[in-house]
Parts: sequence; C-alpha cells; structure tokens
Amino acid sequence: MLKKNILIYGATGSIGSSTLNLIRNNREKFNVVGITCNQNIEKVIKIAIEFSCQNIGIGNKGLLTDNKEILSSYNVHEGIEEFSSMVNDYNPDIIIFAISGTKPLNLLMQLAESGKIIGLVNKECIICLGSIFLKKAASSFTKIIPLDSEHNAIYQLIRNKSLDSIKKYTITASGGNFYNYSYSELKKITPEQAITHPKWTMGNKITVDSSTLMNKGLEIIEACILFNLDVNNVDALIHPESIVHGLIEFKDSSVHAFLSEPNMEISLSSVLFDNNDVDLDKFSLNLARLKSLNFYEINNEKFKAIDLAKFSLKQGGLAPAILNYANELMVTLFLKKKILFTDIIIRNEKLLNQFIDDGNNKLNPNITDINNAFKIIDDYVYQDSIGN
Repeated sequence: MLKKNILIYGATGSIGSSTLNLIRNNREKFNVVGITCNQNIEKVIKIAIEFSCQNIGIGNKGLLTDNKEILSSYNVHEGIEEFSSMVNDYNPDIIIFAISGTKPLNLLMQLAESGKIIGLVNKECIICLGSIFLKKAASSFTKIIPLDSEHNAIYQLIRNKSLDSIKKYTITASGGNFYNYSYSELKKITPEQAITHPKWTMGNKITVDSSTLMNKGLEIIEACILFNLDVNNVDALIHPESIVHGLIEFKDSSVHAFLSEPNMEISLSSVLFDNNDVDLDKFSLNLARLKSLNFYEINNEKFKAIDLAKFSLKQGGLAPAILNYANELMVTLFLKKKILFTDIIIRNEKLLNQFIDDGNNKLNPNITDINNAFKIIDDYVYQDSIGN
C-alpha cells in the first residue's frame, strides 16, 4: 500500500495531537513528512523522533539560537514566512492546517495554490480572506475540507446532495460554562474560569470565544463563506450534549443531522482516510446510554455575538475580518485582566461600528486592504487606551 505523506502545520496543539494519534494507530498508511510549532520545541522534537520526521518549522525565530544544538540534525524552516516552502520541499499529499489566528494569512494564501488536500482548522483566516482564498484554491485544484466539527458536519451532510433542495442550515453550540449565568454574574467571570470548557479541550482564546458565543458567530460567517450560503438561512442552537454537530433542513421539511462523540479524530478521519474508512470504535455512539438530546434557542439579548456576526456579514467587505480581528484583541485584553468578560462583545461592536462609520469598509478587499484595516483597528484600540 502506498503511504500518504502528511504535513502538519501546528503539530504541537490539540488538533495536531489528534492528527498524530490517528496516524500513530495507522502507521502503515502514512508518512509524516513535516511538522511545525510556534515555540514548543521540546514537544516538536519528541514528535519528530517518534514519527521519524526530519523536517521541522519553528514559528518563533527568537528561540532558534538557544536551541541550535538540539535542532542541528533537522531541516529547520525558520519563521512562519518560511513554512510555505515545506510544501514544495516535501511534497505532502495532505496538509493539516491547525495554526490559529490571523498571523498565517499570507501562508494560507500561498497554500491555496498548492493543489493539495488541506484539512483546515482556522476560522479566522477564512473569515478574513473569504472568497479570495476559496477562488484561488479552486483555480489551483486545491481541495479544502473544514475540520471544525460543525463545518465538517455540514460538509459531510451536503455531499452528493442537491443544494437547491436545502432551505436551512443549523450548527450547534454547547453554550460553554456560563450560558445560564445572569448578566451580572457574567461581568464577574475571571480569565481562569473562562479558559475551561465542559466538553472540548481547546486553546484559551477559542475557549473564551465559546463562552461569549463569538465562536459560534464566527462559525456562522465561516459556514456562509465555505459553502456559499445566505446568512438568513443559517442559524445556531444551544445543544449541551455536543452530540449533534450540524443539521440541514430540506424544502420538504425533512431534517438530516450529523451525530458523533465530540472528538476531533472523527472530523480528521474525513481528511486522512478515503470514504471515512477507519476503525474508530472507541468513539462509537450509544444513543440508548445518552437517553436524551436537548436543544435551546440562543438568548440573543444576553449573548449578542451571533447577531453581531450576522450584521458584519451583511455589511460585507472588510466587516467580518474587522469583527474577527477586534475580537482577537479584546479576548487578549480580557485574558490579561484589562477588561471585563462582558466588555469583549461590547467593544467588538464599538470597534466594528467605528470602522464602518469612518468609511473604511472596502467591499472588494485584497490582502493588502485586510492588513491595512487591522492597523486601523490597532490605532482605535491604542487611542481608546490613551483616552482611558
């Protein structure tokens, strides 16, 4: 059997770990030809040794001098700007892209031209780049498979379906730890409380987003971009059990749902294995044991992130990218205890409206426009901090 070559951007994070676990249990099917990390050099070296991988990317170039000796026996790509060369150098069949945030915008645009299969976990870049990225990928025959559980659910549900027959798309949200809190209780949430999640093991930023429901708002934007959907036909429901990840309703009012245990290996299997042909019995779903599945409408008065996300998408142009970037900055300030938990969405809305009101929202932006828009938001935040 010919092995598939796998390149993992973000190998030391939770998605990278899930990918490597699948490969670990199916070694006869895969070669790991390249791995990257931002700064966890100790872990990336352990991965390289275990999977006999000689090719490493290190995002934080400042760490290279102190680790020169330990890295001397590897082919090292220094800084995220050098990561794209790993595709040409090592010729992967599949790329797992699990670097979060907006920093890899340029890298992802370069990968769009690769002609490879890309399993993608980076909603921020999709939201910022939008159709620019997808058009470039399509013209280069690059196949994009979303790995977030909700988008992967929609991806699998609509395969071989007539999209004209679908009238509504629904993704689900666990609600995080604080969905039943009063607004006064939400104001008192600490960063230490906000970085824990009842169902998923994730990074700090996305865990906070899950609690504000901004994560779900951004996922609605991402779904509309990925699948070319009308935002009026996409919604979200609170589903505490996190078993149903996505639903599609047809014009005849029948509904198809995608159910699975909340584990990223299931989404990853749709990328790594042809036709999901892998034994994952450990995640077998026992509906009788679950007994009940619960769904609730979202309280948009208390959690305004989804309405704000839909507003940005309807504004078009740079607006979704600005909302996403503003949110990154505000979550960082919250984690540093500079603002309240409830201030995250309030300030996101303020920054987005200021950007639009100042006439900065270009409707057909390129990547230069996107980067320039981020600088405008940086200036707004700086001016606000001076004012306070």
